[in-house]
Amino acid sequence: MGGSIAVHVAVRKSLSTLAGLVVVDVVEGTTMASLIHMQKILSNRMQHFSSIEKAIEWSVRAGSVRNIDSARVSIPPTLKYDESKKCYLYRTELEKTEQYWKGWSLTIGQMQGKFQMVVVRHTGHAIQEDVPDEFATLIVNFISRNRIGPHGVEVFLMVISLQLSRSY
Repeated sequence: MGGSIAVHVAVRKSLSTLAGLVVVDVVEGTTMASLIHMQKILSNRMQHFSSIEKAIEWSVRAGSVRNIDSARVSIPPTLKYDESKKCYLYRTELEKTEQYWKGWSLTIGQMQGKFQMVVVRHTGHAIQEDVPDEFATLIVNFISRNRIGPHGVEVFLMVISLQLSRSY
């Protein structure tokens, strides 16, 4: 949903300071055509978990996140504990977003010629977690190619370098 909102803001030119937009989404060759199967996908998704660790394990087994370390960071915030049911549930009920599923492809169609789509294979929904180095390279290339920022890509590389050195 966030990507869709960001694209709408960009298309309307609501932000005069917007120099570029990167939208990350699961868009493989047949994803848009597969939206009709989304209800089945959601019906097969686990709805509750006895623990956060069980949710993490299930997410990796199901392929929504492929990197266990990333899953330990990204999955917990997507859950909430339900006292009445004594289990963890998803914060967002994706089923309630169905009316918006087709809007994304229409927006992309309106942007023909104004965007570059890059498909990164062998990743799940969390591309930035599954292949962090490749994802970072794509972002740096986007910034460099579009000459975004007061000093271009050098500022961005410095930030990445600092973040990486702090995480080790």
